[in-house]
Amino acid sequence: MDVQKLEFGSPEYEEALALRRRVLRDPLGIFWTPEEKAMEPGEWQFAGFDDGAVVACVSARWLEGRRVKVRQMAVAPDRQRSGLGRAIMGAVEARLVEEGAAGFELHAREEAVGFYEKLGYTRVGGRFEEVGIPHWKMEKDPGGSRGRPED
Repeated sequence: MDVQKLEFGSPEYEEALALRRRVLRDPLGIFWTPEEKAMEPGEWQFAGFDDGAVVACVSARWLEGRRVKVRQMAVAPDRQRSGLGRAIMGAVEARLVEEGAAGFELHAREEAVGFYEKLGYTRVGGRFEEVGIPHWKMEKDPGGSRGRPED
C-alpha cells in the first residue's frame, strides 16, 4: 500500500471522503455538520492506495503543543483485518513525527480500542458518548522536537 498526503478537494481526497462516509458515517445514519465541513481544509488528509484505488484513509488535525488529533481512520470493508489500518497509521504517524508532531490523541470507538492499544495508544479518562456511540480518548507520545509546519 502506498500512503500519500492528499490535496484538499482533489479527486483522491473526494475518494477518501467517500470511504470515510461509507465506513464511518453511513452505518450510524449521521452526516457531516457545517462545522465539521469547515474544518476539513485545515486538516491533513492521508490515503492508502492499492492498484490506484483508495483502500484506507485517515485525517490529522494539528493542535497546540505540537500534538496531533488523529481522526476518521477508515479501511475499505473488504480489506479490513488485513493489516491496512496498522500500515496507514504507522505511515501517517511517522510522517507527522517527521513534520514535528510530539504526540497523538484520538477518540476511539469502543470496538476499536484494542486496535489502537496494539499501536501503542493508551486510554485517558473514562468512556464517553460521541456521535451516539461509546468512545474513549486515547493518547500516544512518540516524541518529536520540531514545531508545527506551516503547510
